[in-house]
Amino acid sequence: MTLAAALSYAVVADRTPRPRNADALMFQRLDGSAAALASFRGQAVLLTVWATWCWSCREEMPALARLHRSLDGRPPAVIALSVDRDGAEVVEPLLTQLNVRDLPVYLDPTGASVGRLSVSGLPTTILFGPDGSERGRWFGVRAWDEKPMIDEIAALLASAPKRSAH
Repeated sequence: MTLAAALSYAVVADRTPRPRNADALMFQRLDGSAAALASFRGQAVLLTVWATWCWSCREEMPALARLHRSLDGRPPAVIALSVDRDGAEVVEPLLTQLNVRDLPVYLDPTGASVGRLSVSGLPTTILFGPDGSERGRWFGVRAWDEKPMIDEIAALLASAPKRSAH
């Protein structure tokens, strides 16, 4: 068993409230046009921060795509945010290689999301409620399309958002 695999089973969802304005996060679509996390306000979002050079990220991309397909428009919106500096030039060929065609993929070539979202390793996946509050956070590879993960996401979305202490 690899160290990454061993660690992925040891880490559970981090539900520590993080006061921040994630709505202000700006990124790009694959075609280069501007997009923002704020455009998803009002709907739950499962956001994975990843990169093409991250082998664990590559491993979980097909599961994210299958989750996205299985939800068929139901919450949460599943999006993958690449922090590759070379943007679509490196992301699109990898998506083709992995046969990931219908997963919404966005680009953050500046890496601003890493700081704004307090990402300490890749892949990091964050679940935002419809109100923009962070409901859960996972580090490492997950089987996103399997029932235990789907149930965990649903339970987090059903619970009231935690308030952060000031």
